[in-house]
Amino acid sequence: MTHHRELVRGQKFPEVHLTDRRGFLLQVTASCIFAFSTGQEVFGKSASRCKDPRLVTGELKSWRSYPNLRRLDTAFRFLERRDLKDLPVGRQEIDGERLYALVMKTSSQPLETAQFEAHRKYIDLHYTIAGQDTTGFAPSEELKVVEPYQDNIDAETFSAPRNYTKVEMYPGRFVVFFPGGGHMPNCHLHGPHLLHKVVVKVERDYGLR
Repeated sequence: MTHHRELVRGQKFPEVHLTDRRGFLLQVTASCIFAFSTGQEVFGKSASRCKDPRLVTGELKSWRSYPNLRRLDTAFRFLERRDLKDLPVGRQEIDGERLYALVMKTSSQPLETAQFEAHRKYIDLHYTIAGQDTTGFAPSEELKVVEPYQDNIDAETFSAPRNYTKVEMYPGRFVVFFPGGGHMPNCHLHGPHLLHKVVVKVERDYGLR
C-alpha cells in the first residue's frame, strides 16, 4: 500500500477556486482510482484480510492456537511426523475413508491456465514440505461453474474470477479449506517451482461425533 500512497501524494493538482470544488473532487477521485488500479493487489487480496471461516492458514508449529482446528488434531499430528518428507508419493492411510493423506510431488502451474475447485464431503488440509506456490481462495457460490459437482470424486471446478484471495505457501505453512471454500492450488509464486506437498482429506464432520 505504500506504493499506492506515494502515487497519490506525487500527483500534482492545479489550483482551484472554492466555486469549482466539484470539479476538483472529481479529479482527485479519478487520480486515486488510477493509483490503486495500478497496484499489485488489483487481482487479489492478502489471506490475512480474508474473514471467510472456510479459509484458515498459518504455520504448522502454531496450529494449536486456532480453536476451530482442534477437531482436526489427528490430521495435524500426521503432518508433524518426523518422516513426513520420506513418505512415498500417493495415498497414506490414517483413518480409512474418513481421513487420509495424499503425498504429491509436482510442478507449479501458471495462474492464467489454472482453475478453482471445491468439495462438499471433505475438508482439505494442504501442507508444503518443499517449494513455494500461490493458492487462490474464493467462496464457491461466487464462482462460475466449469464442471458441475461429481459425487464420486467430491469435486466441482470453476473458472478463476477477476478478484480472489491469494495465499502464499512456503515450507512449513498450511492452509485449510472447509467445504464450499473454492481453491486454486499449486500456482507459480515468483516463477515456477517444484513442489513437495501433502493434502490431508478430512470428512467434513470428523471430530464432531
